[in-house]
Amino acid sequence: MQTDATAARYDIIVIGAGPAGLTAGMYATRQGLASAIVAGEIGGQAAWAGEIENYLGWQLVSGPELVRSFREHISQFELTCLEGQLANAIVPADDGGFDVFTREGTSLHARAVIIATGRAPNRLAVPGEAELIGRGVSYCATCDAAFFRGQPVAVVGSTESALDAALVLAGLDAAVTVVATGPVKANDAILDRVASSDAITMVRGRTVTAIEGETRVTGLTVRDTATGAEETLAVAGVFIETGSIPVSEFTGGLVEMSDRGEIVVDRRCATSTPGIYAAGDVTDGLGKQIIIAAGEGARAAIAAARDLKRQ
Repeated sequence: MQTDATAARYDIIVIGAGPAGLTAGMYATRQGLASAIVAGEIGGQAAWAGEIENYLGWQLVSGPELVRSFREHISQFELTCLEGQLANAIVPADDGGFDVFTREGTSLHARAVIIATGRAPNRLAVPGEAELIGRGVSYCATCDAAFFRGQPVAVVGSTESALDAALVLAGLDAAVTVVATGPVKANDAILDRVASSDAITMVRGRTVTAIEGETRVTGLTVRDTATGAEETLAVAGVFIETGSIPVSEFTGGLVEMSDRGEIVVDRRCATSTPGIYAAGDVTDGLGKQIIIAAGEGARAAIAAARDLKRQ
């Protein structure tokens, strides 16, 4: 495709503005590269976190507070932020770079692209869920389990990740009810551990109809799929483990993907297409954590900068 001569031109375009994308943009700019970030909103999923205690340098910080610090930090750099713009396509250009198009009609051109769009959790779409995110509703047991030590909680899901979450919570003396919304799929070792735990109760054949609470979660209402009867479980937290989807559909087959829809990267955060890098939760890397995403964003920017300087 011929390069769009009217498009704003950059050395690096970062798609996504969560911890991975913001860090990538900052590192790219610090290395003297004209850089831009394209994203729907600053902060990504970190903005929805209620409390964070495993990000180095902060003993305890809320997601919105951490994102405010992100904004203040990146404002110190000559980094263009196109907030409210969602990437629609990446197209190789005839000069070896890439044209990036947004749903809002913006055209950009870059010598290299870093994809850091994260992943979107599958939501239950029930009353109370959106209102109580970060106030008892969580999509990450690894991130938030410690806040529910010794408390009654529910884990919603039928996958191995749901049972893993239940075991993590049980290890913190939480009283865990697993609400299995479908056939339970996990290896025998995990099933045996769950069955032998006095702290975990498995409830099958239920669907969630509401998450209760005003300022914090106080209960989970479920319906028996056989009888239609409803009951409300008294819980302080609801961990929704029904899977998540990497936000990578706009890549259009340009980069190699795993069978889970994640972008495959090497240890430099390079993808299968030269000039395109990826970082954070959108990749097939281990550990979907804020601190890991930030580190990968830095790595991707350093790798991209070195490759560009060699050209």
